[in-house]
Amino acid sequence: MFCQITRKAMATEFVIMLPSGAESVDAAVEAADLVEKIELDLSVYRPDSEICKVNRLAADQPVVVSNPTFSLLERAIGLSERTGGAFDITAGPLIEAWGFTKRSGQKPSSDEVNEALSRVGYRHLMLDRDALSVRFAVPSMAINLGAIGKGDALDRMAAHLKARGVNDFLIHGGNSSVIASGDQDPGSSMGWAIGLAHPTKPQRRLVGLWLKDAALATSGSGKQFFHHQGRRYGHVIDPRTGYPAGDLLSLTIAIDNATDADAIATALFVSGGKEVRDHHERAPFPFAIMTRARGQQDAVNIETLGEPQWIEPPKGELDQTEKPIVYRGE
Repeated sequence: MFCQITRKAMATEFVIMLPSGAESVDAAVEAADLVEKIELDLSVYRPDSEICKVNRLAADQPVVVSNPTFSLLERAIGLSERTGGAFDITAGPLIEAWGFTKRSGQKPSSDEVNEALSRVGYRHLMLDRDALSVRFAVPSMAINLGAIGKGDALDRMAAHLKARGVNDFLIHGGNSSVIASGDQDPGSSMGWAIGLAHPTKPQRRLVGLWLKDAALATSGSGKQFFHHQGRRYGHVIDPRTGYPAGDLLSLTIAIDNATDADAIATALFVSGGKEVRDHHERAPFPFAIMTRARGQQDAVNIETLGEPQWIEPPKGELDQTEKPIVYRGE
């Protein structure tokens, strides 16, 4: 049994979990309350948010934002540079062109892709640190922090808990972003037991593993996609080309903070399995887990990098008629 505090924000549910008997519930409630303020600043679905104000006005004038929002925009640009543009918070026009903002995927013409691309590019974001202002260098641009905002919220919640002396906790924002600190059981040293969802069957657990003092993020196109002339198009768009990219169904990575984990998982998913391996050689992950389609419906191959600590599922948990999991190490 665990103590859980939940908040709905950013189109998902945030959950803070504390070990049973923890005496830090007040600090967890305070951390959960932070999410509502963060959403007020970052949401593109709230007309009064700072990001919506930027999207309305920044093509015509500099827009002043709060220091936390400005710092996140700076960090996002740094991550875009670090990933060669594979992560880009200005990619919204492309997602709209492909119909994914309305969850009704459609293949745009090459002219429509090129028009959307003309309004995309992190280099067109003009930031003034002294004034804490943002301006767009290209008309009709828009920013969307959906691929980094949840990670930022998790990091800020975790920092609040640690500042209050709470060191054993797990926080997750939906199924794609998790941060874990310490252990779920007194006297244990394994961390927290978590399950990864199957990339195309989100109600089904793919694998279980232990996570400790690390953040985990998953990027994938298993749930949002469409078929056109026999080809599958996922909702994760490469902001450099304007087209869906990548050869994976999902990518899960673990690193030391949730903000970077969200952005890097998105960028590497777009870039594909080879770039995931190359990145791991340059800067090793604690672990990464890649899934690919294996021919038959919903069957997947799993490839791992690093050293994930697996949790064996209870005997008989998987339906014997379904054997989609193939373990393959480095």
